[in-house]
Amino acid sequence: MPPATKDRSLIFDAALALGVAIAGGLGSTSNQPRSAAAIALLAVMGLMLFWRRRFPGQVLAAAAICVAVLYALRSSLEPAFLGVLVSAYSAGVYGSRRLARIVVITAMTVLAGFFIPDALGGLAWLHRRLPVPTVDAAVGAWLVGLVVRRQLDARNKHVAALAEHAALMEERADGATLSERLRIARELHDIVAHHISVAVIQSQAAQRVADSDPARAKTAMADVERTNRTALEEMRRLLGVLHSSEPGGTAAPIPDAYAPALGLADIEVLADRLRRAGLDVSVVQRGAAAGVPDDVGLTAYRIVQESLTNVLRHAGPAAVTVDLDVGDQLRVTVTDDGRGASAALAGVPGTGRGIAGMRERAAAVGGKLSAGPKRGGGYQVRATVPLGGA
Repeated sequence: MPPATKDRSLIFDAALALGVAIAGGLGSTSNQPRSAAAIALLAVMGLMLFWRRRFPGQVLAAAAICVAVLYALRSSLEPAFLGVLVSAYSAGVYGSRRLARIVVITAMTVLAGFFIPDALGGLAWLHRRLPVPTVDAAVGAWLVGLVVRRQLDARNKHVAALAEHAALMEERADGATLSERLRIARELHDIVAHHISVAVIQSQAAQRVADSDPARAKTAMADVERTNRTALEEMRRLLGVLHSSEPGGTAAPIPDAYAPALGLADIEVLADRLRRAGLDVSVVQRGAAAGVPDDVGLTAYRIVQESLTNVLRHAGPAAVTVDLDVGDQLRVTVTDDGRGASAALAGVPGTGRGIAGMRERAAAVGGKLSAGPKRGGGYQVRATVPLGGA
């Protein structure tokens, strides 16, 4: 128990023990004289209640011995009554299961041997020889303590269950928060890395032909502008969705042009943008895209986007084929005939998160992704995603 609660319990037990000791040593409704030994025993019965929580069985046994000695001394048992009640009650509340079994056997014996015959009026002789009322009171107090203990145990189990449930809910909330952070990180990576890479390539092309072909350089710079505008639009859409999903969010409505999620229908637009950047891209689609869920379509778009960005960065001059097969599952295959992942285009560094991010995206909707060099050259990314999602 907490230190403050333990301190209060010790103070209470000390006051209780001292009070019972004083009451036992001084109080009595009987005119029967008491010896010094009886007074000492009654004081001991009270003082030993200080240890009633830590040693409930021993305190109860010591109280029984004191009662037996007092009875043998022919002293009144009335002053011992309170000590007997408290020690028996404490045994029921704080005692072990072994002690409970012992007291149950004792209680059944008392019930069979004392209570029933006594209720029938057949133990008048026993009342003259044994402290039957004291024994009856002790058993009753123990039974009350046992009931209280059962209630406390039930309450503690309920509190423990509630604490465990709260911890589980907190763990799930933390997991959901982490998952959402990873999703946002993947979105930011795909948006920024792709468009910046394309813009860098287009800028490099403009610089190379600036003197020899100014018109072509101007076209390349216009493509840089369009690429950056597209990046800003996608960032604005992402940030708008995030802000509007906050409690009490007051973000302005997202324009209709930004509202639809990117999907299979946008892959051709993506390919056309990269063609203007100098990449030879062809897109082949089989099956209708209408039945593809939004989250699966967005996943496919991001996988194709990241794959084409990697080709642009690393493959050198290459031809790329994007194969989209819509059936019972969506199969996405991006294949290039370039130099593979070992070749890096100078001035266009990667983040090192591309392949891992694509795998995480595919796994988030229940799919799988593999990526690696092909035999004979080139690189291939293959993803299979169920249309039902994760």
